[in-house]
Amino acid sequence: MLAGMMMAAMLVCISMRSATIVSGLGAYSLGDYNDDINESVASGPIPSTIKPPTEALQFSPQVSRQVSSEVSPQVSSEVSPQVSPDAWSEPYKYPEWFEHAWPRTATSGVQDVFVGDRPLFPPCSFDPLEFRGYPFEEPRRYIRRSKNPCWYERPHEHNSLKCAPYFYLAGVAKGGTTDLFRRIRLHPDVMQGTQKEYHWWDRDRYRHLSKDPTTGDIQIHGGVPLRDYVDKVAGDDIKTLADELSRKGTSVKIFGDGSPSYLWDVFYWPVLDGNQGCVEPRMLTGQHIRHFYPAAKIILTFRHPTPRLYSRFLSRIPRTPELRKDTSKDFHRYVVRAIHHYKKCFSTWSIRHCTYNHTVYQESTIRLMEGFYPVFMADWLRIWPKEQMLILRCEDYSKNMKAVLQRVFDFLELDELTETQWANITAVDHANVGDMYEKVGKILPETKAILDEFYEPFVRKFAQIMQDSRFLWLDTTH
Repeated sequence: MLAGMMMAAMLVCISMRSATIVSGLGAYSLGDYNDDINESVASGPIPSTIKPPTEALQFSPQVSRQVSSEVSPQVSSEVSPQVSPDAWSEPYKYPEWFEHAWPRTATSGVQDVFVGDRPLFPPCSFDPLEFRGYPFEEPRRYIRRSKNPCWYERPHEHNSLKCAPYFYLAGVAKGGTTDLFRRIRLHPDVMQGTQKEYHWWDRDRYRHLSKDPTTGDIQIHGGVPLRDYVDKVAGDDIKTLADELSRKGTSVKIFGDGSPSYLWDVFYWPVLDGNQGCVEPRMLTGQHIRHFYPAAKIILTFRHPTPRLYSRFLSRIPRTPELRKDTSKDFHRYVVRAIHHYKKCFSTWSIRHCTYNHTVYQESTIRLMEGFYPVFMADWLRIWPKEQMLILRCEDYSKNMKAVLQRVFDFLELDELTETQWANITAVDHANVGDMYEKVGKILPETKAILDEFYEPFVRKFAQIMQDSRFLWLDTTH
């Protein structure tokens, strides 16, 4: 029965070595990828030269507002009748390693401060000679008659029209994003673009990096410009939108970006301006997206972290040479090693620091930290207003796809569909249905037990931050 439920879920749920943090990146460039990174990225030891932050850092009062009352995002469905709506608030004894490491972060004391596109905490370095990181992309003069953020590069020249995404399906990998994004694009007012994942905000923008052999400084060589990114986002559909603007004077067509790693970038945050000297980020991908288009809509779909991690491991096997002969026993070995690496980091540093630590990520083989949901949501809830976020569960999408899709379409303010259009959308085969479960086998019971125990405090904290018992996953079997 467990294997059957696992398959059902699969169908749809488809560094810092010194005060100059960029030195921990090493020298590398990115090759081809889907939702993963080049597997041979350089790594280094866990930072040990900078004292972990222990005191709360304060913002000025005028920018403060409470996350709990102002920034609760939209959720996709009601709590199961089998689960108390208040279960998230019930007493829970966190393990010592979590209880000690969670508040050690630089965001401690300011985690309720809504910042928008401003930094998450005060500067880490005031050295005027510090490495100059990537600045914001400034907003364009968006066309008011277009629902989607579009602009003319040359005023009044219709062939110079450019369009950025209206919405971002920003996480999480193996949380059903491929299938969901595919069906969203079947709505007649959602343009196809050229692909699902563009990875510009978290990767392609910074494609060419190298380290000076003499000084060790990181040097940036170009990267993919914004113009190329938005051209890929729009593709040939830019003509459709341009024609509609020309004929009707308005357009309700929209574009999206379904890159599921925008939520958890661990690679390039050190080269964002404002992160100089930091051992954990003050500036994230989310702030850069928000600054460029403040009205963007963010969709996030979460899955219980244990099956999500195993599904992620299976998905990487075909495209990762070092993993191609691996089995569920190898996965068990990776899990034990990864938990050891992260707990070692937690013993000295904050959970947030270790979550965003590129070195620990690379040493762990499996993507354990992608399931540290409360870290990411604690940050993103400070960046995006509640009305611009829709938070889903993969398990709900699996049980009632049409109901979840309706919420997504309502959130994106799309026109109602006819029954024929709904039939066409729901009849499409599920995306990312592979055969790796049959080839490799299901997760070992002992591995599942270890992961469930390790992830439990993260799940509890996530539900507490969301103030939503659905994210305890008490109503699901995984």
